[in-house]
Amino acid sequence: MKEDQRDRYAQTDKEIYEEARDFLRLCEDFESDNRKRGLEAERFRGKGGKPEQWPQTLYKEREVDGRLSLTINHCDMFVTRVENAIKQQRPRIKCHPVGEQATVDKADLINGLTRHVENRSQASIAYDAAVSSALTIGWGYFRIIPEWVDERSMDQELRIVPILNTYTVYRDPNSVLPDGSDSMRYLITRKQTRKEYKLENPGEPIVDWVPGSLGDDLNWESSDSIRLAEYYRIVTKPEKLYKMKDGTTRFERDFAPGVLKQALKEPEKHGFHVERDGSVVERQSSYREVQWFKLNGNKVVDRREYPPEHIKHIPIVAVEGNSSSIGGKRCFSGMVENLMEPARMVNYWETMKTERLALAPKAEWVAYEGVIEGHNEWIDANRKSYSVLVGKAVRGPNDELLPLPVKQQPAPVEAGMSEAMQSAYTALMAMAGQPHEPGQDAKGEVISGVALQERRELADITHFQYYDNQTHSIAFGGRIMLEWFPLIYSTERMQRIIGEDGMPALVKINEKTADGVKNDLTVGEYDIVMDTGPGYDTKRQEGAEAMIDLLKTPLGEPIAKVGADLIVRNMDFAGASDLADRLVPLNPEAMNKAISELPKQGQAIVAAMQQQLQQTQQALQEAQLELKYKTSVEKGWMQVEREKTHVKAEVDTRNKHTDALVKKHSDEVGYDKAINVAEINAGAKLIDSNQDRTHEKELAKMTAEAAEKAESRANGAH
Repeated sequence: MKEDQRDRYAQTDKEIYEEARDFLRLCEDFESDNRKRGLEAERFRGKGGKPEQWPQTLYKEREVDGRLSLTINHCDMFVTRVENAIKQQRPRIKCHPVGEQATVDKADLINGLTRHVENRSQASIAYDAAVSSALTIGWGYFRIIPEWVDERSMDQELRIVPILNTYTVYRDPNSVLPDGSDSMRYLITRKQTRKEYKLENPGEPIVDWVPGSLGDDLNWESSDSIRLAEYYRIVTKPEKLYKMKDGTTRFERDFAPGVLKQALKEPEKHGFHVERDGSVVERQSSYREVQWFKLNGNKVVDRREYPPEHIKHIPIVAVEGNSSSIGGKRCFSGMVENLMEPARMVNYWETMKTERLALAPKAEWVAYEGVIEGHNEWIDANRKSYSVLVGKAVRGPNDELLPLPVKQQPAPVEAGMSEAMQSAYTALMAMAGQPHEPGQDAKGEVISGVALQERRELADITHFQYYDNQTHSIAFGGRIMLEWFPLIYSTERMQRIIGEDGMPALVKINEKTADGVKNDLTVGEYDIVMDTGPGYDTKRQEGAEAMIDLLKTPLGEPIAKVGADLIVRNMDFAGASDLADRLVPLNPEAMNKAISELPKQGQAIVAAMQQQLQQTQQALQEAQLELKYKTSVEKGWMQVEREKTHVKAEVDTRNKHTDALVKKHSDEVGYDKAINVAEINAGAKLIDSNQDRTHEKELAKMTAEAAEKAESRANGAH
């Protein structure tokens, strides 16, 4: 590093330790007010514990006097309601190609890899913990770390890790962006068992890191664990940037030692872009290097420097609530701080009402002294249940019968107290962003669905800044993952990815082929855009309902023909996917899509089977045509034989008839005419013979026509 940089950045372990300690003190001063108010908000909400919603002095006074101090924790309910609304609309990371060597297909692969990282990390825990902290105290964090796949693997994976104690993180005071992407320094305190520390840092002394600020874990048991700190910083290093002939740029550090000086003597020969005057195109630039240090109580015990060509941001993500800058300091707050005063008002007036009604003295009995004499049950009739109350029959001065004891009515709740209590509830609802609860509608009043929807939208708008800030933070988390992917997923291996529908698949990344590297995750420039709104499951259910509604329209029949499998697959019942798979073969387009998603080997097998099936169908068609041809010929011959038999029968009948006539004429007219009859018979036989030949010609003609038609059909099938 150059001399001027030594003045700017600490170099030795001692200097870095002192820099981290000074940074901690700076953060303590900057964050002390935020942390104090944040701790008060956490205690007030009482999530998972007893809420502290009464001022301590007033609470102690009432406790000494034995009076009630009721706490009706509306605050936690309202904050939880917003938390759950955000969970239902959690934004999703989408990767898009923006630079050279980036493709849409590889962007889809990176999206699947991102979902895999989120799935294996249970990222929703980290996202929800950070936004819950932002809603409560005004800010929260989660982080992204690399880790080994297992103890026997040389491959690494990314993990999104929740930071459950927000106060263990110290952020750069100069950072102003809600996701913390502009932070140049971070410090995180953490604990580690002494055994793990000795294994990771053999020979290093066990000394706890210096205490932190309010809310940090300051009371760790030293006998079991050691308190450590992780210190991140971004170092900006000035360096010359050179332009090359191919349009790319290279820093000085991209050249081997001693090569740059020699190459600049012949710049064109070494691929530099040169101006007409022979000068090299260059400018003064800088690059960022992310550095990480692990510190114990007195020194740096581990350090790493990440490749600047990949890692450009500290892998810690901030999630903010409400923020402002006052007097040069940033102030943070969540929902709870604004709910404190109206919630205290509600607690106070509810307590007063309870004391006034439930704990007020019991209503008195008014009676003449002699009427209850000897009947002590009247004295405790307000505390015990008696089936019969007996009194004496006593007469007055004028011999009139005195009445039995009469119960006095208790004093009603004053109108002013009721109005104050209602005013407190109204203020609390307004500050919570819930201006009108359904139970507050007048009896008999009909509220339309549109009005209810408008109420929900008004509540969402009131707290939209939390959802919007979480969207920015998750997007920044996606960009951090994009920086780490080329570093972590740089080797050839089988990698699980997860589709948008939640279905996992295995793909081979960085696969070396004859045409280059397939699914190369080490090259290409991408960026993150966020997909907001309902998640996939909600969209699927909404889509299924819309499809079912369409089936009830005239479009239902064509939709069912071309998309029956899609309709069934989007339905939410057991076996829907299996049923949809069985419907796929009925739709050629769905079949082609299913085949295209198979591995290459599977596609080749299906193609071979399709070709074999086509050949079988062709042979079957030819056999059917041949059978049809032979059947036609056989039918023709059978028809000829039937006609010949019929003609022969007719000829025999005629011959017999003619012979009878000839015999009769021979007897009557003599020999000469008999000769004429014989000639007639010979002519008839000649006619029969000619008729047979005519039938045979017609049969031959019909057979030839049938053969010609069969041959034409066969050629058409080919």
